[in-house]
Amino acid sequence: MPFLGRTPDIGAIADDVVTSAKIADDAVVAAAIADNVVDIARLNVSDGSNGQFLKTNGSGTMSFASITADTGRPYTDWAIKTGTYTAVDKDQLIANSGSAFTITLPAGSAGATVIICNAGAGTVTVGRNGSQKINSAAEDGTIAQGASAQLVYVDDTIGWFEI
Repeated sequence: MPFLGRTPDIGAIADDVVTSAKIADDAVVAAAIADNVVDIARLNVSDGSNGQFLKTNGSGTMSFASITADTGRPYTDWAIKTGTYTAVDKDQLIANSGSAFTITLPAGSAGATVIICNAGAGTVTVGRNGSQKINSAAEDGTIAQGASAQLVYVDDTIGWFEI
């Protein structure tokens, strides 16, 4: 159909002509985008703040989320302990005392982990949490001076397993 006496020239849209400012809010929905056509590496996201990342809810909605110590890193920072302490998941502990003391393991859940290094002269007792086992045994463990242990909770049968 002619347009003012001529046929309109409808060609490809030039690169970088359509910007997000020219797209109405909620105009592009997940259902309108073919699978695997958005290259996440090419997204230019400018409204997230430092320490945030984009996440999806599995239904095509993306939102910003904050990185916390638990999700952003495999362990907490190293902490020096000189007396009785109850560990938490992802603890990295350096025991440094001339006297013996106890570090009690946290209540275990599959995959929980604790690292204990004994830099002090006193023996460190690794205390069980309730009836949870250490290396399949229902007894506390010990770490001598200069020794270390990384423990990962497996299940109720094995309990905390030294790796």
